[in-house]
Amino acid sequence: MTDADLRLRELETLHELAHTIANSLEPRETLEQTLKVLIDTGWFSCGEAFLKLEGMLETVAVGLCGYQNIEACQVRPKLLRDAERVMTGNKLTQVNHWQLIPVDNMAVIALSGGNASSPFFEALIDIIRAALKRARLHWRLSEKEIQRSKLLQALLRAQEEERGRISRDLHDQVGQALTGILLGLDAAINHPEDANLAQLKELASITLGDVRRIALDLRPSVLDALGLEAALKRYTREITERYNIQIEILVSVPKRLNPDEETVLYRVAQEALTNIVRHAKAKQASIVLTTTSKWVQLVIEDNGIGFKLEELLAAERIGLTGMRERVELFNGNLSIESSPGKGTSVHARLPLRT
Repeated sequence: MTDADLRLRELETLHELAHTIANSLEPRETLEQTLKVLIDTGWFSCGEAFLKLEGMLETVAVGLCGYQNIEACQVRPKLLRDAERVMTGNKLTQVNHWQLIPVDNMAVIALSGGNASSPFFEALIDIIRAALKRARLHWRLSEKEIQRSKLLQALLRAQEEERGRISRDLHDQVGQALTGILLGLDAAINHPEDANLAQLKELASITLGDVRRIALDLRPSVLDALGLEAALKRYTREITERYNIQIEILVSVPKRLNPDEETVLYRVAQEALTNIVRHAKAKQASIVLTTTSKWVQLVIEDNGIGFKLEELLAAERIGLTGMRERVELFNGNLSIESSPGKGTSVHARLPLRT
């Protein structure tokens, strides 16, 4: 076979390989098909493909054609160590009868029982690299879509739970209070001389406060009108008045944030402050809201009793799941630091959107 015939055959093989793996969207399948083409076309008689999975190389495909290079195939179990070394160096390497071909930091293909030119191997690497990158990108997009779907479902569950809580508040507090007012008014109509209008007025005032609190929990109008800083100041002022917890607020944000981000951060602060009221036994707390060129960060800290973090997470007493799901839905992250006697710190970070 002349050099021209050999080059033509190499091009035909590369074309067939590119066509075969063009639609492969799974890295393992890409490497399996690569071995099959290279062995079926007679270029090599023995091959093995290694793929980097969770930081370690693993065999994902083995190809044999008859017993043409039985000596090479007998040493195949030793290849993994050589493949790991070759991947680190990222250079085409010959080990005994094997050609070890690293594909960036993604995979290694080992071939034996044949020979090909350096340009063939270089083109082979380019084709496999492109296919693996495409497959991994597809996998990441699929994983993100699955994760996004899970987060949306979790958010819907959280919304339903919130609606249930509000419904109970309306029934247990507002509903019962209004019933008491109606009974008192009926008594006043029938027996004016015995009416305790001052008591009814006080009950109506308390009920009005409960209605305003529930409305504030749903969505404070000040958040839409004046932004996150104003909404946080109003909410913390109410907590201070009702529970005598001193809350310091520091906001260093040059302009209003994206409305969706303001909502997410307000809900995180709301849940964190609710936890402080219910569980922390704190006398002081702080809220710090800052931005960088890429991120907006919210930190809520208290000087309360603190918790063992592992027990805190296991008990799900603090609505961590709901806070985290809201933040992760916007590609952010949330963390909690706490220990007995040292208070609790909640950190939420979101990519800055315009």
